[in-house]
Amino acid sequence: MIRSIRSKVWLICIWVSAASQLQASQNAPVSSNINSNPYAPQNLYSQSSEAPSAAATETRENEFQQGLNALFSQDLDTYDTTFAWSTSRINSGCFEPKDWNDTARITLIDCVRNRFYVHPFENYITSDFGQRGAMWHNGVDIKLQKGDTVRAAFDGIVRVRTYDRRGYGNVVVIRHANGLETIYAHLSKTCVTSQTKVKSGDVIGLGGNTGRSTGSHLHFEMRFYGQPFDPKHIIDFENFTIKSDTLVLTKANFDYLIEQSKTKWHVIKKGETLGHIAIKYHTSIKKLCTMNKITVKTILRPGRKIIVYTAKRTDDKLTLQTKNLELGS
Repeated sequence: MIRSIRSKVWLICIWVSAASQLQASQNAPVSSNINSNPYAPQNLYSQSSEAPSAAATETRENEFQQGLNALFSQDLDTYDTTFAWSTSRINSGCFEPKDWNDTARITLIDCVRNRFYVHPFENYITSDFGQRGAMWHNGVDIKLQKGDTVRAAFDGIVRVRTYDRRGYGNVVVIRHANGLETIYAHLSKTCVTSQTKVKSGDVIGLGGNTGRSTGSHLHFEMRFYGQPFDPKHIIDFENFTIKSDTLVLTKANFDYLIEQSKTKWHVIKKGETLGHIAIKYHTSIKKLCTMNKITVKTILRPGRKIIVYTAKRTDDKLTLQTKNLELGS
């Protein structure tokens, strides 16, 4: 009988122990590392819907930098997150190239670090970088259809994923090495979130016709510390590859900005005609049409800009010329 009582007590102890372990596992906090794939993009921190305080903002910036340090521990120096880092503004800042006399060399392909180039979408260009009507086109337009896959050109971090109703539509901005950025606009859908790491070739969105666009295409830009330059300087858009492993930029790549600074613009108001604008700026209707590549029958839409004065310049000055520079190691 004593042996029977001991057996029952032993069974009760086992049951109590098992129940305690079950309750402890249910009360244990859930691990935040949901994504077990080490190669998948990792969110560096999530943004709250409430307006953060100054202390909270500073804490988040510190958390972001710590996450960045861990994410790019081997090559953190190549990813500049101190210059104009904003997750909401597409054009968050730019450098002044007027007095810049240096040469920038940025390594784009490095087999040792597993860095390569992937063409965003393989198709022909419908509009080049440069003067387009009364406006300056800061990128190139690549023909595609709605739903076509758009990929990241280089490794980097997504700085902005937003919708810009004034022009870009659904747009993704990626920060690459040494202040280099690429912009992908007019997407029908974006497939990444801000502050996540991407590799070249990762799908970042689907082609579309959002924003100010007259047809489905990909608007693709390359910028160096906020200033656009002609992507054809480094990318061969006919063969869908890059011309060199290293991007070399000099002051000559930004000469067009000096010419732009000599240009005066007028924002068209409701009811204005070319005659009204010509009188106001002491010019002629013919000159306005020539400078803006329009005719007297062109409809003047309120809110759009029109050139009313520009310094005398040639087509050669409007086109960025690729320099045959000897690439450094």
